Amino acid sequence: MIKVYHPSKLARSVFFQDLIQYLDQHDDVSLRQIKKEFASVSNVDRQLDRFIKAGYIRRHNRRYANNFSCLANLADLSLDQEIFIETNSPIFEEVARVTFTVETRNSTNKVVIQEEVDAGRERLTLSSYFYKLSRQLPLSEEQEVLYQLLGDVNQDYAMKYLTIFLLKFTRKERVLQRRLDIFVKALEILGFIKKVDEQTYALTMAMDKENVVFKATNTL
Repeated sequence: MIKVYHPSKLARSVFFQDLIQYLDQHDDVSLRQIKKEFASVSNVDRQLDRFIKAGYIRRHNRRYANNFSCLANLADLSLDQEIFIETNSPIFEEVARVTFTVETRNSTNKVVIQEEVDAGRERLTLSSYFYKLSRQLPLSEEQEVLYQLLGDVNQDYAMKYLTIFLLKFTRKERVLQRRLDIFVKALEILGFIKKVDEQTYALTMAMDKENVVFKATNTL
């Protein structure tokens, strides 16, 4: 099976996903075969033309085939690039273990939140949450928990209140929060802070006070 990381809007369509699996398993495929296999799909010709124009599918002598290369070397991997990978290949497991260091900044203050994110951005990190929201990508089960709390929140707005609370830890080791606050709860869900008692929190991140960098220590 072929898995697509960070697919374009075109590549996210169900027909495209099913088509590339079919073409991967069959050779010398004609338009007639495609229409028979995907009889319930409308505008097959038009959609195929779009896939061909985008460079995903190749048409030669009235036969169709996939026109992309699957990832074969980790040296070719970079964060947030669209990649195709065979799930039964050895490199698939390697990609699942790869992480990238990402910094999330904001316009309110100089606080930087540093996290390690997975190549597919499926695990729960603040960076991946904002990444998926901004691109209207489906959230993973882990990320859905944060969505139930924050919803489709504006990144700058959220970062303002998340970082204001984090800054309190530059002055004290324990921070009191008497009222229920969704951004404090979000920090707890992300594992950036932990509840010491009913109204007190402690930081679980590594903190560089001089550069105002908060590094997540529990991601991945």
